[in-house]
This record gives sequence, C-alpha cells and structure tokens, in this order.
Amino acid sequence: MMSTPSFRMAPHTIAFPFDVETAPRKGHMDSHIDRDLVIDLTRDLIRFRSVNPPGNEQEVAEFLGQRMEQLGLESRLEPLEPGRANVIGRLPGKGAGHLVFTGHLDVVPPGGQEWKHEPFDAELIDGRIYGRGSCDMKGGVAAIVAAMAALQRRGFRPRADVLIAATAGEEAGMIGAQAMSDRGSLKGSGYLVVAEPSDLDVFIAEKGVLWVRIRALGRTAHGSMPWLGVNAVSFMSRLISRLEEHSFDYMESELLGKPTLSVNTISGGNKINVVPDVCDIEVDLRTLPSQDNDEVIEIIRELAEGLAAEFHPDLRVEVWSDQNKPPLETQRSEKLVEATVEAVRSVRGEPAVGGVTYGTDAAAICPTYGIPMVICGPGAPGMAHQPDENVEVEQLVQAADIYARLARILVG
Repeated sequence: MMSTPSFRMAPHTIAFPFDVETAPRKGHMDSHIDRDLVIDLTRDLIRFRSVNPPGNEQEVAEFLGQRMEQLGLESRLEPLEPGRANVIGRLPGKGAGHLVFTGHLDVVPPGGQEWKHEPFDAELIDGRIYGRGSCDMKGGVAAIVAAMAALQRRGFRPRADVLIAATAGEEAGMIGAQAMSDRGSLKGSGYLVVAEPSDLDVFIAEKGVLWVRIRALGRTAHGSMPWLGVNAVSFMSRLISRLEEHSFDYMESELLGKPTLSVNTISGGNKINVVPDVCDIEVDLRTLPSQDNDEVIEIIRELAEGLAAEFHPDLRVEVWSDQNKPPLETQRSEKLVEATVEAVRSVRGEPAVGGVTYGTDAAAICPTYGIPMVICGPGAPGMAHQPDENVEVEQLVQAADIYARLARILVG
C-alpha cells in the first residue's frame, strides 16, 4: 500500500445498495475454505524478510509458487532483477476476461519503535496473527491462494482464468506491477481485485500518486559576503510557500475528496559559513480523476521557473518526476463492483463503499489492460506500517470466502 511518507488518511466511504439477482445469498454457497491453510500460509509468508528496500522478494515468490503447485494450481515466476521476482498463480479457464487478484510480497521496514511481538515471528495469539506484512498484505495474498485452492479442490472450472498476481516492489515504485504491464503478463484480463487491507469494505477509487522533485541551482559564496552568491535554500523556501498557496484546478470527487500536496523532504547547504548553491525538495501529490498528472508537473515547472526569474537571473531550477501513477475510479454500476459488494454481503453483511487516498498496484495495471478495479482485503487500513501490525484470522477466512464467491459470480 503506497502512502505518503508521513501519514495515511482514512478512506472516504459511502454506502449504497446493489442488487445482483444471480449472486449467491448468505449461506447458499459452501466455499470450503481451508482455515488452517489460510493461517499457516499467512504465517509462512510473514517469516520471509522481504523488507523494501531492498525487497529480496524472490525467495518468498519461489516459496509461494511451489506452495501453489502443491495445491493444484499453476504458477510462473517472473524474475525482475537479482533477488527480486513476481509470481503468478493460475486456475485455468477456457477464454478471456480473466479475474485477477493482486497482492504484493514486499513489506516496509519494522521501524524504530519497539514491538511487543517480534516483526517476523508470525505469532498467533487470541485469534490474531502478528508480524510485518500480516495486514499489508501477506494475509491478503494467503487469502487469495486459499480461495483459489478451494475452487480447485471443488472442481470449479471457470470460463476464464482466475489469477493471482503476487508482485514485488509495491511499497517503493510499483516495479513488479509495472513489469507485469510492460511484459503483457496479464493479457486477456477483465477484472482486477486488489487485496489491500480494507476491513473487507469495498473501495472503488484511489488517488493518483505523483512524486515531484525540484532542484534549485544557485552560486556559492562565503557566508560573510552573501551578496556574491545565489542562495538556493533561500529560493527554495519561497518556492515551497508558493506551491502550498497555489490553487490547482480540480473537480472535487465524492469518493476521494480534494487533491493534496505535501513537501516532505528538503536538503541543501553543507557548511554554516557557505552560501548554499544547491537545494532539493521532494513533493508528494495525490491527484483526482479530474486532474492530469502531466499537466500538474508542467504547472509546477512554470511556478518554479517564474519564481527563479524573479529571484535572480543566475538561479536555475530542474523539475522532474520519478513516480507518476494516475488516479482510478470504477463506476458504481460496473459488474465487478456489484459482484464484489454482493460477495461481501453474503459473507459478512453490507459493506461500506468508497475511495482511498493512497495508491495501489492497480494504478500500474488497470490503464494498460483497460480493466476496472476494486480494493477489498482483510485487515484494518490504519494497521498498515504500524508496530505490532496484525490481522484477525476470522477476516482472513472471510476474505478467502469472499474471493471464492466472487470468482463464481464473475467467471463461473
């Protein structure tokens, strides 16, 4: 789950009714979820220290692929770079319109705060599994595999493939999902379900992720003679204020609210008695469907260059982006949304439906394949990246049940 470096905002949720006449009602389908499999696989995955950076997801990807084959599923490893890989699991169908579930195998570092439960011991206590990645999101990955295994065990033969796209590098750049798009790994797909933690509510929109870097290049001088230099830090302080005060054009989203801009890192200067000639900032923007990320970058460039011309003729600026993922919003009337809401309803009651401020691997996958997405996964969104991260076993089992039911609705 990609988020701003400093905080994660609560999702926008809006309840609205759906009616899918052909969907199974609560209690009318036995998905035969193997509870022990869900628990054991979640704990096994947590024990792999796939911390990003650097990632090192290949070992856990290889383990997951082998485990899926033992369960009667097909698997394919997709190496990315040394020590890093995706893995795709498949319950084969006959045609196109595949149902893709996705989850990432990397986790954020445990952090500097003290844990009561060791981050990679995967302790099971009072119906909860503790550990880094339990919620975000190895528990979701395990639930997907358990659902696919249950379908395979019951002889389910889908009209299109049921796939799990287990990715590397989601927490820093979505590199695994991007590779699946660039390579055409999910060709023929029709739907995407992201198993990020949602408390099993249904989210149908996510903000765009736009990281902009700005560098100011001035001229150094002795600190006692600042008029001989061009102070890059002084310029950047003015630019930060201008960026924060600028009103970007947008249409507020019912599901996502307003866009955000946050200057989250700054570096410049090397000695107290030297006028700094270089200063860098990193700006995290979360954009809406009514905005174009490339246009936002150009606006920022124009603001920076305009202020540079005002500040000093020798001040230069460079503006670039190394993370540019679009906002996504699936229509409420989309079959995937209706089916997901009905699957959740049949297992645990009416879900809230809304949008999230963070980005997911869907931003790297959906535009390439032109498919709708929903986010629905076990665990509380606010638990991600926290010390003593944990997930309820009951939610893991319910998630697997929901995913199996969803497969029967969409590709049965």
